Amino acid sequence: MGAGDRFMSATQSLLIVLEAAEKARDEAVAAHEARRKAYEAARQQAQSLTDWRHDYQNRWQAQFRQSGGMEIVRCYQDFMQRLGDAVGAQDQQVAQAQTLMERSRLELIERERRVAAVSKLIDKRLLEQRARLSRQEQKATDEIAARTTRLSAGFGSSEGETLASF
Repeated sequence: MGAGDRFMSATQSLLIVLEAAEKARDEAVAAHEARRKAYEAARQQAQSLTDWRHDYQNRWQAQFRQSGGMEIVRCYQDFMQRLGDAVGAQDQQVAQAQTLMERSRLELIERERRVAAVSKLIDKRLLEQRARLSRQEQKATDEIAARTTRLSAGFGSSEGETLASF
């Protein structure tokens, strides 16, 4: 196997690695986008619950000022407790979604780095191959020039010797 064949084989291997890295990166992009959407949905749900709880409190406080028996106050307190629990649970979901989104972002960054590293290695190998080919072409050109000079010099001395003998 010649140097050119080894280079092509190594380049093909790197292209396969690059393709796999790009596929992994694309999957990481999709996963990150899904996690970002899940986070945003959880955050919006938490905000809606918080807003609803605030509105509910304001409505009932106005109701209590008008009339408020103990039974109504107890019902209100129980419901507010359950609503507070729901808001807390939703806040936990938001925090968890945010953590997952951050992990997927870091994974995406790592996948992007891998793609960039493999691409850079391929570029480096291509530059090395071009330089190698350029050196080979220069060497071949130099050899042809040297042969031409030797042949010209050889023809010149033969003619000179031939003319000198007359």
